[in-house]
Amino acid sequence: MSLRFAVLTLLDIEPGSGYDLKRRFERSISHFWSASHQQMYRELHKLQGEGLLDCTEQSQEGRPDKKVYRLTDSGRRALAEWAAKPAAVQKIRDPFLIQLFAGHHLSGAQLRKELERHLLEHRALLVTYEAQNARFYNRPPEQQQRLWLAHQPLLLGIETEKTWIRWAEQLLERLEEMDGDTPATGD
Repeated sequence: MSLRFAVLTLLDIEPGSGYDLKRRFERSISHFWSASHQQMYRELHKLQGEGLLDCTEQSQEGRPDKKVYRLTDSGRRALAEWAAKPAAVQKIRDPFLIQLFAGHHLSGAQLRKELERHLLEHRALLVTYEAQNARFYNRPPEQQQRLWLAHQPLLLGIETEKTWIRWAEQLLERLEEMDGDTPATGD
């Protein structure tokens, strides 16, 4: 997947300015796809140049005009063609798991400290996802119906975080059973 299709998808749901798009991206797609603000704005200009987006300017009082982007018919066709193609299955790419794989070089205390740090981050992410999930269910039923497929990655994210937390808590228990000053060995 590329950023271009993330942008087209967000604008397919609802037209918006670069700022609107950035906020929507941060609340949704950024949890499973990364892009800087500069990359997003470059992609908007590129998509507009390719005729996949239209842009209209709305005047604002006391501020520069606001550019609002929306999909063109060509943009919808390009998005539909891309969505119909099979997506490659992605493997997990997590630097912490490589550290863990080489964990026999660390003491149990070092491993526990790093695992606890990651556990805090995953718990915070789960809280964020659950808050987003609650906001989804506060939407009117017709919006929930229209966006139910777009909601599915969030549900997967919640389940993934729950699984990661459960796994990490079990690993932490095992590490705590071991002597904190000896290298971590065993399985």
